[in-house]
This record gives sequence, structure tokens and C-alpha cells, in this order.
Amino acid sequence: MALPETHHCPACSDDAAQDTVLHEDLVIGAPLSMEDLTDAQRLDRFARKYAHDGCQVREVRRVQHDNLSGYAWSVRFTENP
Repeated sequence: MALPETHHCPACSDDAAQDTVLHEDLVIGAPLSMEDLTDAQRLDRFARKYAHDGCQVREVRRVQHDNLSGYAWSVRFTENP
């Protein structure tokens, strides 16, 4: 699963605010099998995708979205300097 186009953090994006350390991505199109995982397994799965330049996933939750499956995943993460 690739990082979403909306991903922004100071380590990865020149236009992100330097004083912002809590970020949230909306991941659309994650595999349907994500729904079968436990909360801890989902957190681990996304943590591996965001494990660059000190980014640490804090929360993964399902949210409503107007796509074909009707939902997306909200991923909240911090970027450690």
C-alpha cells in the first residue's frame, strides 16, 4: 500500500508547517482485508508504511467516505525531530 497523496510532514514535504508534529492522513483504497485485522494489527500494518524519518503512527480508525467501499482509514501520526 503506497502512502496517500495527502501525506504531509516536515520530513517529507517542503510546504508542511515546521511546528506541526501531529498529522492525519485519509487512506482511501486500502485492501478490504484491513477490516479483518484487529486494532493492534492495523496499527502495526500502517506503522510499517509510515516508518520513515521518525514518523510514528498513533491511531488508525475507519471513517465514512464517498468512495466505492463507503469508507476510508484515518491514520494519525507524529513526526519526531
